[in-house]
Amino acid sequence: MKTKPSVYNIVIATILILIIIIGSLIVFVNPAKKPVRKPVSIENKQPATPPKPVFRKDGELRFLDGKTNRVISVIEIEVADDDAERAQGLMYRDTMPENAGMLFLMGVQETQSFWMKNTIISLDIMYVDTDRRIVSIHKNCKPYSLDQIVSANPALYVVEVNAGYTSKYGIKIGDLISF
Repeated sequence: MKTKPSVYNIVIATILILIIIIGSLIVFVNPAKKPVRKPVSIENKQPATPPKPVFRKDGELRFLDGKTNRVISVIEIEVADDDAERAQGLMYRDTMPENAGMLFLMGVQETQSFWMKNTIISLDIMYVDTDRRIVSIHKNCKPYSLDQIVSANPALYVVEVNAGYTSKYGIKIGDLISF
């Protein structure tokens, strides 16, 4: 004899089936909230620019007449004596005091070569040998230029000053430096 399921039994069976389905979803479908990705704002963001280097007085340099040893002029110098300072040089500087410059201590006397990459101000570049005699002068070097500025002879030192300085003071090949 078959008995008809009662409404009560049907409701209990339905509830049990729902509990099994919901339990399976919880176990197999991880309901943990996934992080919501915020849309990336596409703005014209400029990278943070490092502060501009500021002239640092490390000493003084005298330009001397090559024949009489008479002082022609004196400048304050910032010394670049390691690879990092030599690579940085005067790049990214908007200005430099009129009677200032940078002295590069190259370590080995050989043909030297510089460029004006990322150098904002125009410069006069002087190459100087071990006797501290100027062997080559390049005047009014063009800012931002990637052209190589090569010494005419081997040099141990390089001096950079504002463009026009060597003409203004009559500094020439054969003159000396003292620091």
